[in-house]
Amino acid sequence: MSGADAAALALPPTVWTLPPATRLPEGLDGWAHDLEGWLRRRAGLRRSLWRAAVACDQACRALADADPAALAQRLQALAEAVRRAPAPGRIDPVPALAAVGEAARRTLGLRPYPVQFMGALAMHRGVLAEMATGEGKTLTAALAAVVAGWSGRACHVITANDYLAARDAEEMAPMYAACGLRVASVVGAVEPAARSALYAADVVYVTAKELLADHLRDQLATRGGDDPQRQALRRWLAGTPPTAAGGAALLQVRGLHTAIVDEADNVLIDEAVTPLILAAPRATPGLAEAVQRIATFSDSLAAGADYLLLQRERSVRLLDGARAALAALAPALPPLWRAAARCEELLRQALTVRHFILPGHQYVVDDGQVVLLDESTGRMTPGRTLTAGLHQAVEAREGLPLTDPNEALEQMSFQTFFRRFRRLGGLTGTASEAAPEFWRIYRLGVVRVPTHRPRLTRTAPTRVLADDAAKWEAVVAEVRRVHAAGRAVLVGVRSVEASAHLARLLAGPGLAVELLNAVRHADEARIVAQAGLPGRITIATNMAGRGTDIRLDPAVAALGGLHVVVAEGNDSARTDRQLAGRCGRQGDPGSVAGFVSLQDRLAQRFLAPALRGLLARALRAGWPGAQPLARGLLRLAQRRAEADAFAQRRAVLKTDDWLDRALPFERGGPR
Repeated sequence: MSGADAAALALPPTVWTLPPATRLPEGLDGWAHDLEGWLRRRAGLRRSLWRAAVACDQACRALADADPAALAQRLQALAEAVRRAPAPGRIDPVPALAAVGEAARRTLGLRPYPVQFMGALAMHRGVLAEMATGEGKTLTAALAAVVAGWSGRACHVITANDYLAARDAEEMAPMYAACGLRVASVVGAVEPAARSALYAADVVYVTAKELLADHLRDQLATRGGDDPQRQALRRWLAGTPPTAAGGAALLQVRGLHTAIVDEADNVLIDEAVTPLILAAPRATPGLAEAVQRIATFSDSLAAGADYLLLQRERSVRLLDGARAALAALAPALPPLWRAAARCEELLRQALTVRHFILPGHQYVVDDGQVVLLDESTGRMTPGRTLTAGLHQAVEAREGLPLTDPNEALEQMSFQTFFRRFRRLGGLTGTASEAAPEFWRIYRLGVVRVPTHRPRLTRTAPTRVLADDAAKWEAVVAEVRRVHAAGRAVLVGVRSVEASAHLARLLAGPGLAVELLNAVRHADEARIVAQAGLPGRITIATNMAGRGTDIRLDPAVAALGGLHVVVAEGNDSARTDRQLAGRCGRQGDPGSVAGFVSLQDRLAQRFLAPALRGLLARALRAGWPGAQPLARGLLRLAQRRAEADAFAQRRAVLKTDDWLDRALPFERGGPR
């Protein structure tokens, strides 16, 4: 999405002054750094972790007959040993994890499998564990979090969204209590007065956006300066218990020590394309009138004649005709916005919104307000806005009252933030593709954890169709075929608009469907709980792609399991693999089919029009080799999209490094 995300002041506060993160190695240092990561990925770590996991499993089973008092005493002794250790990483984790595993069996009814112990051991070692869908990542993260929480240092379990943060903390709470730890979750709806107490828990479940926003608030609130924004923030914090002796509000986040990142590729890579900006509204005279006039004027311009669309960059280049017409309009604009540079920027924003920031794709209108969508998760992100005037351009396009633009008060990239943690680990189902980036940016190794049971998923080759009409026709036929056999079907699409369109197409043949998208988010738990029932058809955006376990009805499992239809290719192959991973959990049967079109956004953005036209003719005529060629070119398009996203993330991190070098004081200190 164009523009960086801004967190509004309605979110809560946070600060922990740490040394700046180590800068990215460059030149020969960078080559040596990458070579070290390559060698580590080929070392014997996987074998050593597996041996330790088997030892954990055996020790855990040996505790099965221990009486409750003896187990409680053992857990207390282990917690004390971890707390007294000079560093959490210097303890032997096998006895600790074995005892925690037995506590999980008694409190949750879940005995950890050896593969779950292996994942917990990997995170304890500061390694990223790749675990397949359905292998029990929630319990795996909790095992590692207990040992980290015993150290007495701050431990944050980072989740992909508020729903998962609240759910996981609630589900794992009995195990944490048996281990003598207090667990809490911090979500967007939590009031400021309650946040300090929640962050004081031994283990805190929270999203990356929430934690970083609170961290930046603490940074801002503890600095000097009497500008109106800081005064407003201090008034907002006033009375938040507890307070320091001098009356100033204490920091809400008690430290950045250990982070266990669930869905790590989403949090550390996909979400890191833009920095998080803490901002406050600032009145800008004449902006609303100028944006409205320019929005109306932009409708009279034609692509190709007045401006060019740069599909790959998702931006607009003005031509001489547009500039001449804009110069004639300029005298009618408010005085502050008559300069050519300002007029042209407003026009580029209006045209960018017209072509690239679309309703149902990048945003929805909810209760008279523009609410941005997170394209990687499909969820609404209340409180976030587009910067550089783009948000006002969207409001003008939708005919809504224009809000004041936000002024940036503080910002930080997610890469810089997570590089400040003393200990970092995590897990996800799709890490291998991004292993070099995990090492280069975060110095995180990746280890693949085997599955508890063999996977039985059948995956058909992706079908490429010439246009959208043919693709949706093929998707409907596929859904009808599988539905007739009584199986459950999950169809994954990229946007709210596409989900509604497919639902209308399926309603024609009389098929009942459930829609899971940003607009229907309130029904998420119910829809997911029923998605594995016989004959159920669920259409979902990327909301169903991460952290969603669809449990099968025995009748569905007997018929072949859940059938996943990938109906739109994502910019990252990892996102497609996440969706496909909704079936085949824990050895269940399942199948996957993919359908993409040459009119999908991925193809339009990264494949030349002439090439798309030639491929379309070949596909319609059924030329030999057309399907494999089209699949290969679309995979190339995904690689280009992934390369562009990496370049964006690297540029964001370099900006942080440049600020650290350029400013005559350490960022994070007094100003």
